[in-house]
Amino acid sequence: MDILDILVSQGKVNQETANNLRIDSISKNVDVEELIQGSGLVSQNDFFEAKAFLYNVPFKDLDTIQSIPRDLFTIFNQRDLSENNILPFERKDDTSVNVAMQNPLDIQLIQYLDKKYNVKINPYLAVPDKISNIIKTQSSQQIETSVVEDVEAANMDFENVEDVTGSAENIGSEIDNSIKNAPIVKIVNTVLEYSVKNRASDLHIEPTKSVLRFRLRIDGILYEKLTVPLSLSPAIISRIKILARLKIEEKRLPQDGRFNIKVGSDIIDLRVSSLPTVYGEKIVIRFLRKNVSISNISEIGLEGKAFDEYKNSLSLSKGIILITGPTGSGKTQTLAASLSYINNPSVNILTLEDPVEIEIDGVNQVQVNPDAGLDFATGLRAFLRQDPNIIMVGEIRDEQTARLATQSALTGHLVLSTIHTTSAAGALPRLLDMGIESFLISSTIEVIVAQRLVRKICQYCKEDYVADPDVVNDIKKVLGDTLDITKYIQTSQGNSDVLYLSKGKGCNSCTNTGYLGRTGIFEVLVLNEDIRKLIIEKNSSDDINNLALQQGMVSLIQDGYMKVLNKITTLEEVYRVAKEQVEQLDQ
Repeated sequence: MDILDILVSQGKVNQETANNLRIDSISKNVDVEELIQGSGLVSQNDFFEAKAFLYNVPFKDLDTIQSIPRDLFTIFNQRDLSENNILPFERKDDTSVNVAMQNPLDIQLIQYLDKKYNVKINPYLAVPDKISNIIKTQSSQQIETSVVEDVEAANMDFENVEDVTGSAENIGSEIDNSIKNAPIVKIVNTVLEYSVKNRASDLHIEPTKSVLRFRLRIDGILYEKLTVPLSLSPAIISRIKILARLKIEEKRLPQDGRFNIKVGSDIIDLRVSSLPTVYGEKIVIRFLRKNVSISNISEIGLEGKAFDEYKNSLSLSKGIILITGPTGSGKTQTLAASLSYINNPSVNILTLEDPVEIEIDGVNQVQVNPDAGLDFATGLRAFLRQDPNIIMVGEIRDEQTARLATQSALTGHLVLSTIHTTSAAGALPRLLDMGIESFLISSTIEVIVAQRLVRKICQYCKEDYVADPDVVNDIKKVLGDTLDITKYIQTSQGNSDVLYLSKGKGCNSCTNTGYLGRTGIFEVLVLNEDIRKLIIEKNSSDDINNLALQQGMVSLIQDGYMKVLNKITTLEEVYRVAKEQVEQLDQ
C-alpha cells in the first residue's frame, strides 16, 4: 500500500487518476508523491494526513491551533526549531510535549531532543510549510514581547545615549556586552530583527503627540506594530542615526544614510532617511535584501498574450522597453527578471541604478553617485563607450536622460528603463512633456508595460465564496471578449448558475490578514504602425489607450479580474491598486 491507495480509499482521488499518476511516475522517473503535490489534486492537509496514515503516526492540522503558550515555545532553542522545522504545540503532561514535525520517523532527532530538553517528544506529522510559518510568527511575537520588556527596562535617563555607539555594520557583531545589552540598543536591534522576520520592505518610526509609533510596510500595506513612550524617541532616533553615520546634532534638516545588518544568514542593506516633523524627527528605513532571489520572468505575473509579447520584445536588438507604474509597483523586480532572462555570455549588459537593489551575476551594474558627478546622464554617456548590447537605466527622470536613451536606441542598443506614469499609454505624453520629439518616441519605443502589485490570497486559509450577482455582471462587463467567464460558472444544487471566488479567512501563516506574498498585474502596450501614427500626430493618451484596447491589449483591471477568477487575488486588491481604471470604467 502506498499514499495513492490511501487517497483512493479515502475518496480524495479516483482510481483512474491514480492509475494515470502511477504511469506518469514510471515514464517520467518522478516520485509519485511529488506528482501528487505538483498536480494540486488534493490539499496539503489531505496529502499529509494520508501520509500520516501510511506512516502510522498521528496527524496534526495546525490550522486548528488558536495559540501556543509562550512558555512552551521557549522551552526549545529557536535554532533547533528552525533548522529541524519542528513545532511544540501542546504540553501533554509535566514530562512530555506534543511536537509537529515534517519527519516524525526521524528517531535520531527525537532522541536528540529528548536528551537535550529532558522531555519526552510525542511526534506528529504536519504540513511542513505551516510548521515553518508558525515558527516565524511565534518568533516575531517573542521579539515583540522582548521589545516591550526592553521598553520597561529603559525607564531611565538617556542623556548620554550618544555614547552608546555599538556597531554600524552588523547586529550580530562582537561588541562590548554592556553596550549590547543597553536597553535602547536592544530595542533598536530587536525592532530591526522583527521587521526583517515579518518580510517588511520599510520601517517607519514616527513621533506623534503622545507616543513613538513603529509601522511596517508588509506586502505594500502599512501596519502599526508597536508604540513606545514618546520620551524614548530622542534616544531611539539617535541610536539609528549613529548606526547610519548621520549627524546626531542636526535635527532641522533631512538626512540620508545607510548601514548593514545580518539576521540569521540574511545580509540586509538598510537605507535610512530622517525628516524633521512638528513632534520630532521621523525615520524611515528601507530594507534591501542582498541575497534576494531573482524571479523567473514567468513568475512575476505576466500571462498569456501579454507574456508572449513582452518576452518577444526582450529578443530585440534595439529599441526602448519601458516599465511604468508608481513607486512600489514592482518595476525593479520586473527589470531584474528581464535582465536575468536575456543575460548570457554573448551580450554585454550595463545597468545604471539608484540604488542597485538586486545584484545579477554576469551583469555590469553601476550605482548613481551624484555627489561624485555620476548621474544618469553622465553614466549613459560613459556606457556608450563601453561597447554595450543592452543598457538598463533605473529611471528616466528628465529630458537629458530621455534624449540619451532614445539616442542609444537609435544607434542600435536595446534600452530598458522605468518611468512614473499611471498607465502604459500615459508614458507617451510624459516623454513629449520632457521635450522628446514625437517622431523619436515613435521610432524608438517598442513596448510599454504598466504594472501594479496585488497581494496574493494566503494558500493556507483560502476559502471559496459565492460572488454576488452584481459582481459577476461587473466582471463580465470589464472582461468583455477578453476571457470567457462561462467556464468559471458552476451550477449549484438549486440549479442556479454561481461564480465561486476566493478569499483568505486569516491564519497564523498570514498573521490573520488573509494575504501572503504578492504578484503583478500588467498591461502590455506593443507599438504597431497604428499606434506610432497616433504618437506622431500627438494624439492623447486616451486615444492611444482606446486603440490599443480595440486591438486586443489586456488592461490592468482586466488582468486583475482574470487573477481574481483564477483565485490568485481578490477584487478588493484589484480595486485598491488599479483604482484609476476602475473609476474610468464607472464614468
